[in-house]
Amino acid sequence: MSRYGSHSHSSRSGSERLQTSGEAEEIILRVGSPAHGGHCVARLDDDPAGRVVFVRHALPGEVVRAVLTEKSAKIWRADAVEVLSASPDRVRSVWREAGPGGVGGGELGHVALSAQRTWKRWVLADCLRRIGGEEVAAAVAALPEAAGTGAVPVEAMPSEAAAEAGDDPRARRLAGTGTRTRIALTITDDGLAGMHGFRSGTVLPVTSLPLAVSTIRALGLTERALWRAHYRPGMRVHAVAPSSGDPVVRLSSGRWEQLLTPTGRVTGRRRVEEVVGASGLGLGELRYSVHAEGFWQIHRDAPAVLVDRIVRAALSSAPTAAGTKAGDAPLDSAASAGVRVVELYAGAGLFTLPLAMLTGTVRSLEGKEQAVRDARRSLHSQQGARLFAGGVTPDSVAELGCFTPDGGQGADVVVLDPPRQGAGRQIVEAIAALGPDRIVMASCDPAALARDLKIFMGTGYRLAALSALDMFPHTHHFETIAVLGKR
Repeated sequence: MSRYGSHSHSSRSGSERLQTSGEAEEIILRVGSPAHGGHCVARLDDDPAGRVVFVRHALPGEVVRAVLTEKSAKIWRADAVEVLSASPDRVRSVWREAGPGGVGGGELGHVALSAQRTWKRWVLADCLRRIGGEEVAAAVAALPEAAGTGAVPVEAMPSEAAAEAGDDPRARRLAGTGTRTRIALTITDDGLAGMHGFRSGTVLPVTSLPLAVSTIRALGLTERALWRAHYRPGMRVHAVAPSSGDPVVRLSSGRWEQLLTPTGRVTGRRRVEEVVGASGLGLGELRYSVHAEGFWQIHRDAPAVLVDRIVRAALSSAPTAAGTKAGDAPLDSAASAGVRVVELYAGAGLFTLPLAMLTGTVRSLEGKEQAVRDARRSLHSQQGARLFAGGVTPDSVAELGCFTPDGGQGADVVVLDPPRQGAGRQIVEAIAALGPDRIVMASCDPAALARDLKIFMGTGYRLAALSALDMFPHTHHFETIAVLGKR
């Protein structure tokens, strides 16, 4: 981890977005360590103020010519437009339209996939140490999965691991592409399919969607006249490729929406079926009915991987965040039966269904009513599951955790998958007040994870296991799973 050195962060208040018209201001930068957000940290050698420059499209150790895109009192932002001294981890970008001056969502496309995971491991360790503090950092370093390095590895998803281990050079080069089962486009003023520029309200046309699964790419949303006939400026286009059945394309503008088949015909099909393998848990295939426009994990491997890891973390005899390994037996259904589970931010029931099947006693809470309706449809045969719609608040957490009218029986396990900003102090303290033996938390933001872990550890819980998954290759995002137990 020391290969990337150290860095500090500053506020971006009072920032000024530079105009792209006219001659851009260029600077030469020696690039330092990665920072959370998909950029690296550099400093101007001749700046007495020690101003930080967050530079994108670069790699640690490189020397680049960069164009300034934004200025504030202490921080500048820039895009690397010419590499003067390249890192050995630099590769040809998998998506040039997400390069300098381009759209967001592919900011690490120029980084070798294994190096992306090293990058993310550094960011995770830095956030846990800098935001979580020394107690969190020490707890992570003590975990067996950290192997004495002070950080847990960011693991490849099964599709990428197979491609990287294979003999096909093209498959290795394209590993991490073709994984997204959901994509969103916005139509430009010229009627072309596009996406927003990075930190910009401007919609830029795109001609390729390399991160999307092949069934979405085959639709031809960016080039076929079939779709352009439907497009209007400002319209939103969502394409969904479920694991079972044909893709669905949703067009929307304000309150108007229309759903189309892959051939461009109007359809009333609002739901898609998702099939998730859970053989490692002894559950076979799980089936979910979800709205086409509803939330679902976008990496094609993610639902099965997360179900396996989250459920095993919640119900295994010993705390683990590693999921089912070769030779592992399915979970002991007899030992799991009757375990009282509270699930917060439950979405469309991805974890609720297997938890209910194994324990028979799950109480879940989700703020989006449509997601709760989807979950109820998928769990219609699970009599021991009670699914509630409503905001996650200290009061709702306390109420959810009472399994008997007198409050005499509380939650044994709490599972939560909070939004990007994390659960926050009030919710963390409300969860701790329930006194569960185990807490399993998924997080898609390492800074939020660090904040929440710090609070949990201040309420009498210890970090028992941690894993990280590269669920969003070619971007700076990744997923973490933390398991906590009582001290």
